[in-house]
Amino acid sequence: MAPRSIASASITFGLVSIPVRLFPATTSKAISFNLLHSKDKSRIQQKIYCPVDDAIVDRSELVRGYEIEKGRYVTFTDEEIKKLEASGDHTIEISEFIPIDQVDPVYFDNPYLLGCEPTSARAYRLLARAMNDTGQVALARFTMRGKEHLVLVRTYQDGLMMHTMHYADEVRTFSEIDHGVDAQAKDAELELARRLISDLSQKKFEPEKYKDGFRERVIEAAMQKLSGHEVTEAPPEMERGKVIDLMSALKESLKKRGVEIKAERTPEELSKETREAEKARSPRERSRRRSAR
Repeated sequence: MAPRSIASASITFGLVSIPVRLFPATTSKAISFNLLHSKDKSRIQQKIYCPVDDAIVDRSELVRGYEIEKGRYVTFTDEEIKKLEASGDHTIEISEFIPIDQVDPVYFDNPYLLGCEPTSARAYRLLARAMNDTGQVALARFTMRGKEHLVLVRTYQDGLMMHTMHYADEVRTFSEIDHGVDAQAKDAELELARRLISDLSQKKFEPEKYKDGFRERVIEAAMQKLSGHEVTEAPPEMERGKVIDLMSALKESLKKRGVEIKAERTPEELSKETREAEKARSPRERSRRRSAR
């Protein structure tokens, strides 16, 4: 079934206007469970409860409150909120173009496919091709459901996609989180880590290789239950050994992938090799080397 458009809009930049329609770009297939009454397997209903009155409250008695500080609220009516909402004119107004590598993925929120109208096909294709040729993405503003959004428009496959974006003050930083900034890695460890990353690297992302194992197991178990069969347990996950020594873990990871590692000699091994080499020399050579020290 073809997806249903959720909104119409127009991409504008300069004096150019391109009518488009928004379609959800993704659909969640995550497993969800309904809560049932164990006695008769009927779905339960959730009620709104007031702990002060110790009573069930009807929705008609509810008002919206904004918490200005802990436990203190100011209330708003639906009419007051409506007046505060942005008046959307269905315009995706492009303010600037930037390279895509300048946008960190943490800012991305929800994606939407932008489909063109029959009358805007030529302008739509022109913009998509120009953006693809220049490697640029567009930052714009768009009002949807009364909320002003910062959005990013980019080329995707052979069309255009729009992402709603998080604002800067919505993105958290590491300023209050320990992230090991003072921990130092040894050069040998870094080299092995680079080799492991290189061996695990692929040239492109292939999302079809990855499956939702939990969803598949739940569906399989549900089908078994429906047909009256016993539910078989999922095989236990392979137990991973505790990382005691980082260097050893990196070496073992590379060995399991068939990558040969040149043995790194310990100071004790080097000292032993030096003593053995000294014994192998002739008495005259040993005397000459001692005299030279």
